[in-house]
Amino acid sequence: MTGVRANLFFVALGLSLLGVVMVYSATYRFSGTEVLVVRLVHLALGIAVFAAVSRVRYTVWRRYAAVLYGIVLLGLVLVLVPGIGVEVNGARRWIDLPFFDPQPSEFAKIVGIIYLGCALARLKPGSGLPLKPLAAVGLLFGLVLIEPDFGTSVILLAGVAGALWASEVRTRDLLLSGVGAVAALAVVMLLAPYRRERFLTFLDPLAVADTSGYQNVQAMIAMKAGGLFGSGAGSGGQGAIVPEINTDMIFALVGEELGLLGMVGVIVAFLFLALCGVKIALDAPSVMARCVAAGLTTMLTLQAVFNMGAAMIVLPLAGMTLPFVSYGGSSLLVCFAAVGILYRISEDSERAKEIKPRRRPRATADPDSRRRDGRTRDPRALRGL
Repeated sequence: MTGVRANLFFVALGLSLLGVVMVYSATYRFSGTEVLVVRLVHLALGIAVFAAVSRVRYTVWRRYAAVLYGIVLLGLVLVLVPGIGVEVNGARRWIDLPFFDPQPSEFAKIVGIIYLGCALARLKPGSGLPLKPLAAVGLLFGLVLIEPDFGTSVILLAGVAGALWASEVRTRDLLLSGVGAVAALAVVMLLAPYRRERFLTFLDPLAVADTSGYQNVQAMIAMKAGGLFGSGAGSGGQGAIVPEINTDMIFALVGEELGLLGMVGVIVAFLFLALCGVKIALDAPSVMARCVAAGLTTMLTLQAVFNMGAAMIVLPLAGMTLPFVSYGGSSLLVCFAAVGILYRISEDSERAKEIKPRRRPRATADPDSRRRDGRTRDPRALRGL
């Protein structure tokens, strides 16, 4: 497990360093080194967040889950207030601060998973869905959707689904709620004109290559121009005209400048992160740890899948950043925080396996099995839940 933890961090760091190169390559023609400096600051903050979060036992998050939820909820409300929320391309997703414009919807993903994981840990095996915690997370989903930020809201639900699947909730309830969530997302996607247009564009981007399909087609041309080995970092000419090349479509720039081998390398890196996350969840020392680990792994993996799939036109464009690689301070901080939590869960799991129970005389009652008043404790307390 020690090797898994170390490699988990180094792969995340490697993807982030690749992101520094790709973001600079996408922006130096227009902004020189300004964006590069900002990106390096984001990376330094991300590493600091990882170092801090990886030192915190996962059980500590139970104490502050409600507080973190309240802060994120307040942030999601503030972005909708004119003068506080920053509007870009018709969406309010950032809070205007002097040195940093945080994006509350990014933090809502990780906080929603932690909050729900704490609630799931209190359930008895075979219980039904925890409706009140799910309603609280649903409120976050609704506020993110109002911004509007459909892509982030989908990833939030994906993380929730991962946490639920790793829980001890009845399988029947999970399947029914999953079908209902997918149907609701389909309705939400088709009701909004711009989201419906994105889906129709995905079906035949060449038919609307000069209008709504322009971004998709140019991304496809850029990746094709890269061939097997690519044109080299900083030398891609096609990527310069792809809209949102430093965020939503950065994988197309990877294809043009690093070629097919570079794209495969990025895909393998995310596959490795996914496998590490699954292993950490399976070996987790408690239900809460398992749910949180599964939710965070699902969040990172599906966000990467949707971003790369949209660039390769095998999935509809959803406006998601590529974790660790795309430009975005809040996104990078959340990704490193997620890796830090996974790292700590793995470390706590290994420590729990090393602890050997002490032998006690049979005549002596186990002090951990009873309360001070003599009554039997909740058995979940013995599992660290």
